[in-house]
Amino acid sequence: MQETLLEFFKKTGRPHRLEEILHRFGLEKREAKAHLKALVARGLLEKKGSRYFLANRVQGPLSLHRDGYGFVRLPEGDLFIPPGYTGDAWPGDLVEARVMPPGRDGRPWGVVERVLKRARERLVGTLDFRKGRALLLPDEPNLPELPLAPEGLEGLRRGSRIVVQVHYGKRPYGTFLAYLGEGEAPETETEAVIAKYGLRAEFPEEVLKEAEAIPLEIPEAELRRREDFRGLRVFTIDGVDAKDFDDAIHVERLPGGYRIGVHIADVSHYVKEGSLLDQEAFLRGTSVYLPGRVLPMLPERLSNGVCSLRPGEDRLVLSVLVDLTEDLKVKRVRFREGVIRSVARLTYTEVEAFAEGFDLPEEHAFLAEDLRLLLDLTQRMREKRLKEGALDFAFPEVKVEVGEEGELHLIPQAEPKARSLIEELMLLANRLVAEYLVQKGLPGLFRVHEEPVQDAYEKLRQALARLGYTLPPKLSGHALQKALLASRGRPEEPVVAYLVLRSLRLARYAPENLGHFGLAMEHYLHFTSPIRRYPDLVVHRVLKAALRRTLTPARKARWQEAFPAIAEHASEMERKAEAAERELTKYYMAKWAELHVGERFLGKVTGVANFGAFVTLPNGVEGLVRLEALGPYTYSEEAMALLGPKGRRIRLGDEMEVRIAGANPRLRQVDLLPVEEAPQKTKNRKEKAKEVEMRKVVGPPKDRARDTRPERATVNTIYFGEWTPKEPEEPRPERTRARKKRRR
Repeated sequence: MQETLLEFFKKTGRPHRLEEILHRFGLEKREAKAHLKALVARGLLEKKGSRYFLANRVQGPLSLHRDGYGFVRLPEGDLFIPPGYTGDAWPGDLVEARVMPPGRDGRPWGVVERVLKRARERLVGTLDFRKGRALLLPDEPNLPELPLAPEGLEGLRRGSRIVVQVHYGKRPYGTFLAYLGEGEAPETETEAVIAKYGLRAEFPEEVLKEAEAIPLEIPEAELRRREDFRGLRVFTIDGVDAKDFDDAIHVERLPGGYRIGVHIADVSHYVKEGSLLDQEAFLRGTSVYLPGRVLPMLPERLSNGVCSLRPGEDRLVLSVLVDLTEDLKVKRVRFREGVIRSVARLTYTEVEAFAEGFDLPEEHAFLAEDLRLLLDLTQRMREKRLKEGALDFAFPEVKVEVGEEGELHLIPQAEPKARSLIEELMLLANRLVAEYLVQKGLPGLFRVHEEPVQDAYEKLRQALARLGYTLPPKLSGHALQKALLASRGRPEEPVVAYLVLRSLRLARYAPENLGHFGLAMEHYLHFTSPIRRYPDLVVHRVLKAALRRTLTPARKARWQEAFPAIAEHASEMERKAEAAERELTKYYMAKWAELHVGERFLGKVTGVANFGAFVTLPNGVEGLVRLEALGPYTYSEEAMALLGPKGRRIRLGDEMEVRIAGANPRLRQVDLLPVEEAPQKTKNRKEKAKEVEMRKVVGPPKDRARDTRPERATVNTIYFGEWTPKEPEEPRPERTRARKKRRR
């Protein structure tokens, strides 16, 4: 609602009284005042007397260019900050900027007035010594060299990789925290990434002791208290190398329908609220799956032991039992505390092979009928979900595997039917738990994904129109999905997908139910992975309190007060985990390329820029073919292509044979060179005359292949699956009176 109110103020461009807001939106006075107060607190609105109006200050993360200028990133469009007006802010800092009147180019610009929140408390970099002073050369680009206090640096050599604590002020400096190693060995890079994002690698001793005190055996009294599902064919499906099995499934045929059971490890039985284990799990927020290393949310005794749903062992679960009609309508839902004994541990590879017509391994053959039924049901669930407007992105995933002796493998994830089976069942359980909490008026941690703001959607419409895809003026999930499906198999497919993705807001956790636009669900949360996600553990506690009728008013009030901070922290830790996984994956991809210098591959162009073309190899590694290596090509932003002589073009989706020229793992960069085609033999006059004569005899010359794809498009550059906005030309703000005073 806050975003809707903000859009209203921007559209009208004038102040409004509270009474106008009440009349316009039909809100209760208390609710409207709360939303307006929140917008004022965020610095987006100001209040003078009884009127609210758009603030001339904005808040957002700052990105800085090496030439000194920057941008405050805002949902409605970035605000340009000229050189000299960025204050003492660093890249990524959350800043407040004053919006200045438009300059000669007609565009507003800003001045950073204060830093609201620093993006980093620690820095990772290389130790250097100059003129008797110690300096840190940060790994991150566009960060200044940081003077270091001498304490703790004794015995360290130039070139050591270290972690320092940053002390901000007029003259920022750093203090030594940890030594990571020398150079850029994989172990050093892993430690550097862990330190950079503030991840927790080791468990405190007292937390491990608390975990070890948990008994492996389940008391008989606890087994008798729960519903017994051990007689059902319950099984798990996970990756080949998975160890923490937190979800199991089963299916039954019923007269006129089906029953699906989704059984989730009852972590809350072992991790009590407020315990040391709980506090550590909250701080971590999520398990982090780095290439070659896992940082679990819970100690191994729980994550791979008493909570993991291993085959043939009794395990405590929180179950969702769903009765469906033949046309997949939910007829009945039950939530139960139960106990299971998994009959089999299947892998995605086995299930995918079965879906393609191969037999299951002999020891799992008894599950063939169950799997066949589940594959059919979940495929129909998926089709139904997409018809309701859910967005389906088909981004290729590549898994990095690091062997015990350092050998490196890049493995594309290619088990779509098997993974879809589990995904659909988890989506169903998550949705039904969310609906239950909302219907009962219970507190919860919801997984929310708000719809795009109008400005972002309008920019998407214009961009897709240049690619030949039409979106309606009014936001529609169905229209977005239609565009995604229409682009499948076409050269511009990755561009369409990334443009749509960029227009969407980030999914996050919230204490209120705001719906999930991407999934086209009114109610949604995370319930199915309590071993590796803290919000799921919190939801388990709420659901169990409701089932046991122990949710007292005092407990409910306490949760409602605590959940906003938990949601914000969980969202932040999720973003850090994803960034760490992505960065280390880039490192290993560059490391792989370093081992294959000189080898040739047939790749696809996945990005074009004024300095070259980005090409993705079949295993997901992406590198840059620099413009000077391509020849006399020029970049056309409108054509979304590199234009060369004699009508040649290099466009997104084009195939290009390349050779790996070099790699820099530290900078996560791969350099490629185009493989030149062998020159064709020049035809002599007699051969040319014969060819002309043949054309006359056989018929007219063949039509030249016409390119029906539209020419006009604007797109950001993709590199390693990330988007880096193309830096626009620096607008020159008009010299205002305030600026003249500053110069004096």
